[in-house]
Amino acid sequence: MAGFLTASSDRDICYGRSDFLNLTGPQVRRIDQASADLDASRVTYGCGTRLSFAQIAAIIPCFTPGTRIATPKGEKLATDLKIGDRVVTRDNGIRHITWAGQKTMNMQDLQISASMRPVLIRQGALGQGLPERDMVVSPNHRVLVVSEMAKLYFGESEVLIAAKHLTQMPGVSATNQPQATYIHFMCETHEIVLSDGAWTETFQPGDYSLQGIDADQRDELFLLFPELATREGLRRYRAARKTLHQSEAGLITTSG
Repeated sequence: MAGFLTASSDRDICYGRSDFLNLTGPQVRRIDQASADLDASRVTYGCGTRLSFAQIAAIIPCFTPGTRIATPKGEKLATDLKIGDRVVTRDNGIRHITWAGQKTMNMQDLQISASMRPVLIRQGALGQGLPERDMVVSPNHRVLVVSEMAKLYFGESEVLIAAKHLTQMPGVSATNQPQATYIHFMCETHEIVLSDGAWTETFQPGDYSLQGIDADQRDELFLLFPELATREGLRRYRAARKTLHQSEAGLITTSG
């Protein structure tokens, strides 16, 4: 049975394995928390908008305008990439883009929750001069981290960490920009590509990330890849690396 909380100040909701949704204060009018299914819990905002926890958490992993992606012909702006273009991947050489889309979030979208704000990764914040220039990505966009600590804790030296879980590091922070355009593209498999000189992920379709794209883009994706409309098809589209949750990422980002 769902209960509710009346929100009068900022609150963090524990979501999944040590992840948190920051539901920012005055505009949050009511939180209906479903005990059986946290994803189905809903937040009602002062403007009347109602979103499920899953929708709030499902800010899709993507790039923003200005990000440069490595291709066989040199770097290319993410905004200029289209189906059929080739990109340089870490694991599989040159791969073709099989789908691309974008989504613009306005000020109201970004104010609904602090967890929706784009993350700025300053030049050099990832070490070894990377990224090569300031880079802005969506909060759930995952960055490849190569670390001996990852090998120690997780048995793999290369792991993926969401940008929002890198904000403990100097030079990485959420932004307060009034709007954001998120650009997403995918290949036949989940890939790691060079973006502004740093290795980050391509779009990985999943239950949550598919909720975060517009209906027409989702229909186009299902037309190209009908298997992604099924849970089994999504399961087969595996992540290129182990993805760390917030508490796990903290073992890497705060070490040393």
